[in-house]
Amino acid sequence: MRLVHLGHVFINFKNNSFQWVDIQRFQLPRPAVDDTTVLAMLISHELYGDDHAGGAPGDNPERHGPYWRDRITPEAFDLTNASVDEPLLRAWAERNVTLTEPLHTALDRELYKPLRAADRMYRLRDLGPDAFHDWGGVHTEFHELALLDHAAETLTVVVAADD
Repeated sequence: MRLVHLGHVFINFKNNSFQWVDIQRFQLPRPAVDDTTVLAMLISHELYGDDHAGGAPGDNPERHGPYWRDRITPEAFDLTNASVDEPLLRAWAERNVTLTEPLHTALDRELYKPLRAADRMYRLRDLGPDAFHDWGGVHTEFHELALLDHAAETLTVVVAADD
């Protein structure tokens, strides 16, 4: 049993803020499994090997974002919710410049609506510099959320960062 990749969306702010949002969508496994198993399946999925520094998803099997991939476990994700993370992501997105209407619309459609639709949401906690890979820490901020929408049977993985 494994996650089936449904698609990928990349939102580049293109406003000199060096901010972007990377979104991967997966079909949840059938029959349903517990959240810890879903997170383990995500971490082991080949597309999770992504340093988010210019390569394609799956191009860097040893790294994920700023971290060595083997340092990320299901226990590194904390249960959270949209009322906590939506304001945090909005503040991050709008901290440097005023967003254009097309960018605001894209963020609402691809990020904020799925975030509010999720019935379970997990945030990858800051694993600290001991988990950084050899050039980790190049992102000014790194936010990762795993959004489980059981009604739609999807897992949406959001990485919002700047570099």
